[in-house]
Amino acid sequence: MKKIFILTFFVFVGLTGCNSLKLMVDNDYSYDTDFTTYTSYNFLNCEIDTSDICSEIQDAIRRQMKARGYKMTDEKPGLLVSYSIIKDRVGYKGYFQPSMERWVNRYENDETYKVQTYNFGGGMILVSLLDAESSRLIWRGYASGVFNKQVNKPVNYYRSVVRSIFDQYPLFAAGEKPRKITEM
Repeated sequence: MKKIFILTFFVFVGLTGCNSLKLMVDNDYSYDTDFTTYTSYNFLNCEIDTSDICSEIQDAIRRQMKARGYKMTDEKPGLLVSYSIIKDRVGYKGYFQPSMERWVNRYENDETYKVQTYNFGGGMILVSLLDAESSRLIWRGYASGVFNKQVNKPVNYYRSVVRSIFDQYPLFAAGEKPRKITEM
């Protein structure tokens, strides 16, 4: 029995070590935004075109937005989506905030931004949502360590990174309910 437990433990540790992306993922959002009114979006251009990374990231973002019920449109989108690819070490100012879901549902009402400064190595991907009418940044999710050489990059690596970023955005388009992802 003891041998089975030890073997199971090492197999579990080995599998979790191989499968983890080893990324730091977080997000910041605007307290002044009513996130429950948005239904549509469109993209701004990728800031740095590095081979196929931009198209792969944009496709992954499109999948995540569709899974949340947002419709992509050229005519008067509610949100504009921007993303940046930073391959170098970066200093970043973020905020310590209550989880977005708790704040939107008003479980917590602390409306002061608590600034945190990060120093990320291994590059990062930032995904930003802007209010299309005002061009104001309302949400930003990011993953650091994306281009770290020690990170094992499996097939669909950038899709997994974007999904990890959007796991920080628990909201759905106005009138949409959570559902299973089917055909994208």
